[in-house]
Amino acid sequence: MKNLKKAKAVLLGIMGLAFIFTVGCNKQGKVKKETAGNFKHSTNVKVTSVKRKNISEYEEFSGVLFSEKSADIAPDISTRVLKYYVKKGDFVQKNDLLAIMDSTQYSQAKAQYENAEKSYKRMLELKKKGSIDEQTFDQVEAGYKAAKAAFQFMEKNKEIRAPFSGYITAKLKNEGEVFSPMAMGPTGPAILRLVNIDNLKLKIQISDKDLPQIKKGQKAIISTDSYPENEFVGKVSFVSQEADMMSGTFTCEISINNSDKKLKPYQFARVKIILAEEKDALVIPQSAIVNDNTIFVVNNHKAEKRIVTLGIQNEKEVQILSGVNEGEMVITRGNIALENGTLVEIMD
Repeated sequence: MKNLKKAKAVLLGIMGLAFIFTVGCNKQGKVKKETAGNFKHSTNVKVTSVKRKNISEYEEFSGVLFSEKSADIAPDISTRVLKYYVKKGDFVQKNDLLAIMDSTQYSQAKAQYENAEKSYKRMLELKKKGSIDEQTFDQVEAGYKAAKAAFQFMEKNKEIRAPFSGYITAKLKNEGEVFSPMAMGPTGPAILRLVNIDNLKLKIQISDKDLPQIKKGQKAIISTDSYPENEFVGKVSFVSQEADMMSGTFTCEISINNSDKKLKPYQFARVKIILAEEKDALVIPQSAIVNDNTIFVVNNHKAEKRIVTLGIQNEKEVQILSGVNEGEMVITRGNIALENGTLVEIMD
């Protein structure tokens, strides 16, 4: 009997401890639940300030540069290259002597001209005295004029001079080689190539979709891999009114002043053709825009929703016409799932 009473006492003690433990756990769970219900997590965001700056809307293209002024230089007759006065890479001024050609044909033409000139002068004196008839004099005069023209032609082809200032980019015949205007080859009939790079053009192809936006006179910003930190300013100088039969695209040319001679013909380049431009505009990054016309600004550690009016824009930035003020902090990252009034914490 004594043992039975003792067992009951132990059982009652265990049940009491279990009750106390259960009540304690329930209270602790309730406290945790109530605390979690009353606490709101903040969202980490990145921000930037609304700035006043210039902004432009543009279309981007790529193409190849070429010189506005270049020439394959050659005599007008078949002759031999006697001597060069320039080498490849030289810069020459207009009318500088570039080469001397074989003078055999020149010497023959000179002798014929001098002989015809003497005959002409004698016949002119006889005509004045009335010693020869008009027909005979006309024949002598015609022969003299023909000989003079032939001599002047040969004289022009004896010395090859630069038609404009520029760089010698190629020597296509060696000294002693015979040049022929009828010769065919990859370089064409020439002995030298002269290129002026003070003014270049960038040739691009534009689609019929872009054609209405691109107009002669528009500003263009050119960039190259060789000078990644530099921007070169040009303008649209030509827009074809006829599409290429094969590609269906339209040729467009951009003129560029290259007085510093950094850009080179046949170099690959990229261009932004400016379609619209605004100075001193309120500007924010494109990443701040949510759902076409919504942004969030940080106000007292909370996200404040704003509906804004957009102006011109490009792939990186957008002009804001209304809905935000200069200096306000707009959220650029972490803004996708935000709601008005959400607590935010700004990340560095």
